[in-house]
Amino acid sequence: MIRALRLAAACAGMLAVTAGCSDLFTSKAPVSRAYMLRPAVVAPAAAEAAAGGAPATKPPFTGTLRVPRPNPAPGFETDRILLLREGRELDYYATGHWAGPIPDLVGALAVESLRRAQLFDGVYSEGAPIRTDYFLQIAIREFVADYGAGEGAPVARVVLDCTLARRLDRSVIAAFTAEGTSPAAANRMTEVVAAYEAALQQALGSVSASLAAAAK
Repeated sequence: MIRALRLAAACAGMLAVTAGCSDLFTSKAPVSRAYMLRPAVVAPAAAEAAAGGAPATKPPFTGTLRVPRPNPAPGFETDRILLLREGRELDYYATGHWAGPIPDLVGALAVESLRRAQLFDGVYSEGAPIRTDYFLQIAIREFVADYGAGEGAPVARVVLDCTLARRLDRSVIAAFTAEGTSPAAANRMTEVVAAYEAALQQALGSVSASLAAAAK
């Protein structure tokens, strides 16, 4: 009888340990999905200047452009999808993250957008082994989903401070701020990401327009 009780206690102890180990490998945390953003489909600036199907003119800038990795404001060196409450409280969504850090995301889309705009003979990222004539330094001042003081759907806000300069003498050609805002259709992750994409596309469209104006 005593041996039977000891055996039963031992088995119960083994079951308890097994259950505990199972909990170690089972997470109840929400799954975080990776999201990427796409550049806008825009007509090239050179093609827009050509009327009635005439051959496209040369790019407004003679030379090539490099876009170094953007400088993030404090809090934006992350792959978290950030949200802002009441203007000051910075937080992030638990169910989603960007496919890379925010500066890398903005830099990659800036390069692609400027290539499509055809304002330069060529546009290259920081790591390209090519000497360029100009560089565009971008500082990310805002990249948040702003909830304001409410709990409804947020507004995606993107603010980029940009400086265009010549490479040889570092002389500044133009300095400007590009902004984009887009309200999310609903307070869900997919709609928030779509609002981010629209806001960034708007800001990068403003970058191209400011560069085109500087070329004139």
